[in-house]
Amino acid sequence: MIYFEFDQCVNNTLALLISILTTTFIVVTTSMATVAHIFYWDTSYVLHYLKAKLKGYRSSASQDNVYKVFITYDTKDPWVSERVLETLRVKLEVEGEKAFPLSLEERDWPLGVPAIDNLTQSIRYSIKTLFVRTKAYANPNAKAGVFRLAMYLAHQWLLDENLDVIVVLMLEPVLQNSHFLRLRRRLCGESVLEWPRTAAAEPWFWQNLRNVVRVDNQTMYTSTYSKYFTCSRERD
Repeated sequence: MIYFEFDQCVNNTLALLISILTTTFIVVTTSMATVAHIFYWDTSYVLHYLKAKLKGYRSSASQDNVYKVFITYDTKDPWVSERVLETLRVKLEVEGEKAFPLSLEERDWPLGVPAIDNLTQSIRYSIKTLFVRTKAYANPNAKAGVFRLAMYLAHQWLLDENLDVIVVLMLEPVLQNSHFLRLRRRLCGESVLEWPRTAAAEPWFWQNLRNVVRVDNQTMYTSTYSKYFTCSRERD
């Protein structure tokens, strides 16, 4: 009869080393995936900002160059671009008693400047930022990168300067139950607009849009949030 001592076939040092390496790999991979998911846009903003500074880019805007509205939309979609350039631009910038100077990516952004720099200046030197939402421009994909980055910068503007510049225009009835839209409607429902479906609704829509662009968002807040921002300003 032959007896085997199984302990002789086990290298404790090697087993411990493999166990440590495997555990470390799993922990590091899981942590990196979690951090990348949570802080992706924060990291992206910082990296683009540092890259622009290292390359020596400077802002071409000045305090005297103030737009009424910066419009961010899906420039890769011809249907959306036509709505913005041929209809929205004309109604706000050309027609009406008062013209609203607009900042448009396809028309006003200087070439060769990083998108993060253009976005920062467009939002900073515009009184309102109008987000034109569609199905493709609301999802977290490559097309929506500029949209999400602009939304992040607008929220940073709200947190840093206590200025709410966000106005949402929905060309398509998408993401009606999204957390963002529910929060905006609860905070300032008048800042969320839908493109008119009938010709009879167009006059009311354009008048409503002009009013929202003209009026400070905080004056349209619900009573609960108005009290909060009033207290915040008093503390400042």
